[in-house]
Amino acid sequence: MGKSSDSYSIVIFSGTNTSEPYRISIKKGLIRFFMGVSVVFFMVLTVFFFQFYLMRGQLEDVTALRKENKAQKIQIQSFSGTIEDLKNQVVRLVEFDRKLRVMTDIGPPKGSTSAFGVGGSDEQQIAAYAALNRGDAIHRDLELLQSHVVQQEKSFQELEEVVQDRQSLWASTPSIWPTSGWLTSTFGKRISPFSGRLQNHNGIDIAARPGTPIIAPASGVVTYSKFNGGFGRFLKLNHGYGIVTQYGHLSKVAVKVGQKVKRGDVIAYVGNTGLSTGPHLHYEVSVNQVPINPMRYILN
Repeated sequence: MGKSSDSYSIVIFSGTNTSEPYRISIKKGLIRFFMGVSVVFFMVLTVFFFQFYLMRGQLEDVTALRKENKAQKIQIQSFSGTIEDLKNQVVRLVEFDRKLRVMTDIGPPKGSTSAFGVGGSDEQQIAAYAALNRGDAIHRDLELLQSHVVQQEKSFQELEEVVQDRQSLWASTPSIWPTSGWLTSTFGKRISPFSGRLQNHNGIDIAARPGTPIIAPASGVVTYSKFNGGFGRFLKLNHGYGIVTQYGHLSKVAVKVGQKVKRGDVIAYVGNTGLSTGPHLHYEVSVNQVPINPMRYILN
């Protein structure tokens, strides 16, 4: 390759002695042009591959974000469904609470246990709820759920206390026949079989065979067990809540003063002691020391 002032010459020999060599002249400017183009092409190619590498990484990130976003949407939809189920359960609990209060004649709860969406018109509520994004709506529902659950827990605690007290009252209320037999004298005015005069009869008389068991008509405590004049062998039970039952003309007492008894426990036996025309049980019920017709307390 030869060199001139403004170009380069390239001589190519054919390999034989007889043939003349080929000579090619290339200007220096053309060489510099191609070299510049090559450098620029290499730089562009380098930048292209670098950008491609970055874009590929970003594309992978976008793909991963899309997958994560899709998974989060599925989770949010599932979570929203769970919250909706919980809201329905709370509404059912509130309705169950209301029915229990009606059945037991208990007033409304002290705190509000109203259903979701109370306050304002339906259109206002729908517009306000629609303005919330999914995350804010879930957060709002969770706050409502927490508030209602706390209120419902307090309401059920109140119900439990009242029902327990009512159970104690029911257990202490005479509600069954104290003995088997037949009714021979009712509550109220009657002619005395001994004096022939009109007098108050503060209980009922139940005729029965001597020794017939007498059972407690309700839970209570034995407060009196002695011979009491015309009533003969006499027994008293205090059931609480101001309720007292009394039993007269007994042949035998099966309990002691201070002993606790339950409904159905045998407490004595039918007799003919005191002023009596035959074996029977004189049975009285009083509330706050006022005689009450025992038939009002007999359900069976």
